[in-house]
Amino acid sequence: MKRAAGVAAALLFFLAPRASADDLGLSVGPVVEERGAIAVSYRVGNPWSPRFIETLFRGMPATVTFEVGVWKRRAFWFDKLVLAIKSEHQVLYDPWERAFRVRSGPFRRKSTLAPTLDSLNTLLFSERRLPLAASAALDPGGRYYVSVRVTIRPLSAEDLDEVEDWLSGEIKNPEPPERGVPGYLLGIAASISGLGDRTALAKSEWFRPSPMEPPRP
Repeated sequence: MKRAAGVAAALLFFLAPRASADDLGLSVGPVVEERGAIAVSYRVGNPWSPRFIETLFRGMPATVTFEVGVWKRRAFWFDKLVLAIKSEHQVLYDPWERAFRVRSGPFRRKSTLAPTLDSLNTLLFSERRLPLAASAALDPGGRYYVSVRVTIRPLSAEDLDEVEDWLSGEIKNPEPPERGVPGYLLGIAASISGLGDRTALAKSEWFRPSPMEPPRP
């Protein structure tokens, strides 16, 4: 059963549609060792298209997802996923605050305000270093690499009820909230039906846990 799940994960990784990392400016740095753990750095230099920016300021919520995986190279078979980390952030422009609201963390309980698009980009897409796993937990003779996938998707039909609850609970509005999906949200959803996701995938150079530098060929 575990083997079948591993094969499915590898197939999803290699066969899922993806954009060039250059489209979003996604870059992944070399894997390094810090205090007995491996860590990777990554950044996204061009997260938004002009149309996406326009719809953001019109009030369209967006979800930003990062998926980081540690993979072990295997000859004559799919590489093995040994660790997966996923984080999601929901973004909504608040016209009353004139700022972007970002919800992150488990159950999206953490809420942060970003006053400008630049500060939003710094919050979500600037270079960050992510600790992944203890070096001792990996096979010292194995060959590994790290993958990073970023996906930025617009509002979907499944998001509408959740966004409504968010709006009624957090955004300051002088008029009392009404139940039912707000009409302007439906209008936004209709206007962006062809917008589509922005997604990119990039990988680090391969490494061995000991030593961390790739061996000479």
